[in-house]
Amino acid sequence: MSKPAANRVREQREARGLSQQALAAAADLTRQSVGAIEAGRAMPGVDVALRLARALDCTVEELFGGSSGESVLVTESPSGPLHGRVALAHLAGRWVSYPLAGSGMRTSADGLAARAVGHGRLEVEPVRSLAEARENVIVMGCAAALGLLADRLNSRPGPGRFLWLAGSSTRALESLAKSQVHVAGVHLVDTRTGEANVADVQRHAGREPIVLVTLARWEEGLLTAPGNPKKLRRVSDLGRRGLRLVTREPGAGARRLLDRELREAGLETLTRGATVQATGHLEVAQAVSMGAGDVGIATRDAAIAYGLDFVPLAEERYDLAIPLSAMEDPRIARLLDVMTAAAVRQELASLGYDVRSCGDRVAKVGAV
Repeated sequence: MSKPAANRVREQREARGLSQQALAAAADLTRQSVGAIEAGRAMPGVDVALRLARALDCTVEELFGGSSGESVLVTESPSGPLHGRVALAHLAGRWVSYPLAGSGMRTSADGLAARAVGHGRLEVEPVRSLAEARENVIVMGCAAALGLLADRLNSRPGPGRFLWLAGSSTRALESLAKSQVHVAGVHLVDTRTGEANVADVQRHAGREPIVLVTLARWEEGLLTAPGNPKKLRRVSDLGRRGLRLVTREPGAGARRLLDRELREAGLETLTRGATVQATGHLEVAQAVSMGAGDVGIATRDAAIAYGLDFVPLAEERYDLAIPLSAMEDPRIARLLDVMTAAAVRQELASLGYDVRSCGDRVAKVGAV
């Protein structure tokens, strides 16, 4: 008797966070039958194969066909030519790859960069099944809370594997507009109206409306060494001779706040001589804690994380920008559900976040 061919039923089931019992119930089979099929001890008939494919929302070919032939995947690479490990996401019918350098070393890769193939495109050799990689949800933003949320989501069964990519609010919105991420975290106060986020999202929105859902409110301010040895109390103190400033890149919400405060203090040229330019709140805190700068602009949670002193300057609303059509995606629904759970809100509150408005749908921006 010939041995049944290998199949990808277990791979597809686990990618969806389903138990054998759950899949059996969805496909009207016994758990023992599912186990036998996964182990290759039984070859399903056409009707059973169709039921399994329907239950797993894939094709029979994806479950029982031969090799997909996709030993190398052509991806869109927003970060340009890459080397090494990458994360993958399937958005708007094509694959997008992101480098897993720096803090990305904590994340297992979906593929390995093979070679650049023209402007903005990269060949990737998958090291994770495409069925699994297709479940990835890319959340870009500067809030460290997004990493905590992703970790909590990934530690529980359910649809989606969530990856936090650090990036400024403007970069996150630009990526969302290009369908290169699923969710963008944003805290950008309009300099003319003082309104949070809506104006910037409006500028980046395309044909599809964007929904803004609040994660929390947070404080931004000046981070100093423990005990505030330079006795910095306000932004006007930053004009002191010899003070080393850690700033943020243009396009970051924190940089916009700092520029506004410096302009009001008559110090608008100060950032030109900044000692260090960091690319995230935690990076600012790390630079100050290591003595690379005397003071930096970041959030209270970053100060807490590195045991630094904090001089508050402003409170802002941090929203998640989500395409309206994605609100029906069960992965996004799960993200919003876990985000508002009591345990998550309690953890965020311990880091200085005001979570009373967590989960509030505050605006729908863009085309109607």
